[in-house]
Amino acid sequence: MSSASGTGQSWKALQPSFTDAAILGMAAAVGVGFYLLASVPGTAFFYAIGAAALALLLCYPELALALYVVVGDVKGDDRVAALLPVDWTLALGAILVAGIALNFLRRKRILPMPHAYFLFVPLVALMAASLACTPVFDAGLEKLERFLAMTGIVIVAPFFVLGTAKQMKRFFAGFAVAAIAICLYSLAGLGGSERLVTPSDNTIGLGHIACALILLIWFVVIPRYSFPWRMLTYGLLAVPAVALVGSGSRGSAIACAVVILMSVLFNRRLLLDLGSIAALGLAALPFAHIPESSFEYLGTLVRGQSVGALLDFRSDLLTAGWSLLERHPLVGAGIGGFRYSSPNAGLYKWPHNILLEIACEMGIPACLIVCALFGSAVHEAWRQWNDRVSPYLTLSQLAAALLLIGIVNAMNSGDINLDRSTWLFMSLVFVVASLRQGPSSYAGAARWR
Repeated sequence: MSSASGTGQSWKALQPSFTDAAILGMAAAVGVGFYLLASVPGTAFFYAIGAAALALLLCYPELALALYVVVGDVKGDDRVAALLPVDWTLALGAILVAGIALNFLRRKRILPMPHAYFLFVPLVALMAASLACTPVFDAGLEKLERFLAMTGIVIVAPFFVLGTAKQMKRFFAGFAVAAIAICLYSLAGLGGSERLVTPSDNTIGLGHIACALILLIWFVVIPRYSFPWRMLTYGLLAVPAVALVGSGSRGSAIACAVVILMSVLFNRRLLLDLGSIAALGLAALPFAHIPESSFEYLGTLVRGQSVGALLDFRSDLLTAGWSLLERHPLVGAGIGGFRYSSPNAGLYKWPHNILLEIACEMGIPACLIVCALFGSAVHEAWRQWNDRVSPYLTLSQLAAALLLIGIVNAMNSGDINLDRSTWLFMSLVFVVASLRQGPSSYAGAARWR
C-alpha cells in the first residue's frame, strides 16, 4: 500500500457518520438542558435529561473518557458543581468504570497494553514504600490513592474503550466538543484586564485544552482538503487560538508552535497554510480585544533577562525540589513530601515539573522509571510517524503531537495527579499502535472509503 493510500484511508477513518453526528447532537442537547435547568434541579425533566446523559456515557464510555480529561477545568464553576451532589471527577470516573464493565459484557474489542506498562508496577511499589518516610502520612496516602484511583483511569481506560477506529473517532469528537465549549466560555473575558480562564478559573488548563484542540484541527481537519477548500477551515482555529493567546500559557504556546513547525517539515504542503493562517491571525489580532496582561505574560518569553526571571516563582520551586533531591537522592522525601519538606515551597504542593516532583519525593529510581515510560512512548510515536504504509497514519501523527505537548506541559506545570492529559496522551500512542497493527486494521480502514 502506498503512502498516499495509507494517509487517505486514515483520513476516511476519521470522517463522521450520521450515527456519530446524532450522538454529538444528543450530547449537546443534554448539556444545554443541564444549563437551563440548573436552577430547578427538582423537576422530572431534569432527571430525564440526567438519565439520558448517563445512558449515553455508559453506552459510549469513550465520551466519558473525553469528559473525564477536562472535567477538572469545568467543575470549579459553582453552577456546574451544583448540578451533582457528588464530585464530578468521581462521578465520571465511576461511569467510566461501569462503561468498561459493559464493554466486557458486550464483548467489545480490548487492546493489549504495551510491555513497557509493567514498569508501573515498580513505580507504584516505590510510591507505597515512600510512605514510610513521608512527613505527613495522610497527605502521602491520599496522593497515592488519587494516583491509583483517578490518574490510573486515564492510563488504562484507553485500552478498554478505544478498541476501534470508530471509538477513537468518537473520543476525539467528544473531546473537541468539550474543548470548544471551554474555549468559548473563556472568550467572555475578552476586553477585560485579566487573562482568559476556564470555568474553574485556570489559565494553564485553558492553554492545555486550547493547544490540544488546535492540533486536532491542524492534523485531522485542515489537510483533508485541497488548498482552496482548506482556507474555509481556518476559521475553526479562531476560537482555540484566541483562547490560547488569551490564557497567556507560555508552555502550551511553545509546545503548539513547535509541533506545528515540525509537522510542516514532514508535510511541506502545509507550509502555505501556515503562512496564510499566520498572516490572517496577525491581521485579526488587534480586533480580538485580548487582555494586555496576556500579551505581557507571553512577552516574558523574549524579555526575560535571565532564566530565573523567566521562570518567576517556579524558579524558587525548582530550587527547592533540587535541594530536596540532593538530600534524599535514592528514596526521596516521601510521596507528597515536597510541600512539607521544603521551607521555600510555601503553599505549593509540587515543584511544577513532574519528573523533579517524582525524583525529590520518591527518589531517582522512580524518576528513571517514568523517563523509561515516556521514552518508550516517544520511540513508538517515532516508529509510527515513519510507517506510512499501515492505515490510520493521521491518528499516529495526532497521537505523536499530543504526546509532545503532554511532555512539555509536564515539564512546567501540574503534578502527577492534576495533569492527567499527559498520561492519557502517552497511552494514546500505544492504542494507535494496536489499531494500526491489529488483524482487522486494514478491513477497518476500508470500511471508511
